[in-house]
Amino acid sequence: MGFTAPTPIQAVFIPAALAPSADGNAFNSRDLVGLAPTGTGKTLAYGIPLADLLLRTKPVETGGRRRDPRTRLRALVLVPTRELSQQVAEEIRHLVRGSLLKVLAVYGKVALAPQVAELKKGVDIVVATPGRARELIEEDAMTLAHILYVVCDEADRMLDLGFLPQVDWVLARAPENRAKWLLSATLPKQVEDLVHKKLDKPEKISVGARNTAAEHLVHQRLLVDEELKTPALLSLLAKEDLRRGIVVYCASRRRTGWVAGALRKHVVSTAVVHGDRSQLQREKALESFTHGRCRVLVATDVAARGLHVPGIRLVVNYDVPVSPEEWIHRVGRAGHGGGEGASITFVSPEERARWESVVALARPEWTAIQLPEDAPGFMRDRDRVRHDRAKADEAEVIKAFEAKERAEKDKAKRLKEVSRKRKMKLTRFDTSQMRGTKSNTPIEKGTKRGTGVKRLP
Repeated sequence: MGFTAPTPIQAVFIPAALAPSADGNAFNSRDLVGLAPTGTGKTLAYGIPLADLLLRTKPVETGGRRRDPRTRLRALVLVPTRELSQQVAEEIRHLVRGSLLKVLAVYGKVALAPQVAELKKGVDIVVATPGRARELIEEDAMTLAHILYVVCDEADRMLDLGFLPQVDWVLARAPENRAKWLLSATLPKQVEDLVHKKLDKPEKISVGARNTAAEHLVHQRLLVDEELKTPALLSLLAKEDLRRGIVVYCASRRRTGWVAGALRKHVVSTAVVHGDRSQLQREKALESFTHGRCRVLVATDVAARGLHVPGIRLVVNYDVPVSPEEWIHRVGRAGHGGGEGASITFVSPEERARWESVVALARPEWTAIQLPEDAPGFMRDRDRVRHDRAKADEAEVIKAFEAKERAEKDKAKRLKEVSRKRKMKLTRFDTSQMRGTKSNTPIEKGTKRGTGVKRLP
């Protein structure tokens, strides 16, 4: 495959996965948790030992000539998205090319029958999204009774509130003593506590800085009003010398439509990926972007994890993600697997707190850039009028607030002056009668300092 040396995570994870379990069985691997930055080869870190172990263990022989093909399944890889399941399956398929091992990707939003037909032929490794894995098990098209290894890729996403019930349901169908390997670039503390509940005394393997962006990236931050985000993007693309390999991440499916529409209106070739698109539409969009037929890919976080497109050089965070871990995965798409890459994050006033969370977790070295001067020129007339009106209203509010603040300061100053004058009119004590004090006791001429003073007769 062109590799001459293992990456750091591969160099540590592969021997740990191949090491015999506590009972001395060479094929019963221990539970493992692998943490490494994006683009460092985590797929092959578990794919290589998985292939090696399966090639050294034969499927269970049952039923003689009428053997159940479902018993051939000995490894299950769970991933959060359809695109990632296809990518992982292709990577492992490339790895085991020429062997007897068969790999199948199964995922939702496509017909169930073709996947069932492939399973009936016999498969050694299934790469699945949790929902489709559960569906196939319920249909009795797939059984985990003979599973030896379960892998959770992008473990923090797999174990969050959205996927946890489905992952729990699937894992409950596998024998209890089977090895579980969890890998991710990020693992928040609350998720890490959950991992230790699911695994049996797992060995933690961490390579590189935890919860940080890849070191080969250059990060920039742009403070911009919400209404100026699209004009700012258009202005940057007009100046950007990259002809292709630009990914723009938006917070929602609707916003991807707005951004893609604006780009196409300015003759920027664009592909779109989000959860509402059919599997065929998503595959065509990714294929078009990967082969350079379109310059920009506009996507939601569905394309933020594990997606490997070597040509990506610039990631634009049109919206700051709610989860700072998602920011790490987004920017990790740039220069994935090595090479140069950069990211630009748009931060509106409403998103300041989210950006601060990203900085606190990922600790990126970033530089601030200014809004391009020609950005307002890319605004639609109605948007410019609305923006100018909003700015005028904001200026009026600020002006009124400053006037009120000045009035309060002037009032406080007047009250202080009145109080001072009132004190000056009060009757003063005869200071000559206050003997023995520093300031009011007269000292005779010739008296040396430190020897005290003489009392008056």
